[in-house]
This record gives sequence, C-alpha cells and structure tokens, in this order.
Amino acid sequence: MKYRTVFISIIFLLTLLGCGKEPIADFSWEPKQPKVGQEVKFSNLSTNAKSYSWNFGDMSIGKESDPIHIYLKKGSYIVDLNAQNGLQSNEKTVTINVVD
Repeated sequence: MKYRTVFISIIFLLTLLGCGKEPIADFSWEPKQPKVGQEVKFSNLSTNAKSYSWNFGDMSIGKESDPIHIYLKKGSYIVDLNAQNGLQSNEKTVTINVVD
C-alpha cells in the first residue's frame, strides 16, 4: 500500500510539472552581421518559457534571458536557444556570420 501511494504521488508530480503551456523558442540579434570583437545583443522573444539555455556556437553557453555575447574570430556560428517550461521544451537554431 505504501509503494502504491508513492507511485501515485510521483505520477501526479510528473503530470503537474508537464501541464504548463508548451514553450515556443524565438529570438533576434543585433547587429545582424557582427564584426569580430563586437557585442552581439540577443533579444529573447520566446513565449510560455520559464528558463533558457543558449549555445553560441563557439563553445560558449548561457542561461540568461537576453544575453550579450562577443565572438573573437571570424566565421559562421550556429546559435541555439532552448526554451523550457517544466518538462516541455522548444528549440530555435540560426547561423550568425561574424566578419572582420
């Protein structure tokens, strides 16, 4: 009987954690074609999210809502935002070209 109560409690908790609205990851950035060493300001446009995980494509990560990042080398970087709400998540990926 005790195990059944624990099992039901766990199921209830997992259901409760996953009941929020599904997040939609979205963001923009400025400048659109940054130069090496220039600040890139990311604006988080996600909806229904409570936490965020950024991968800036240069081995750097972040958890801020609206991060600022500086690229130190010229090249193309794949930037990924993962927006989470409980057990649900959504992802947006773009490529940013950094020039001299």
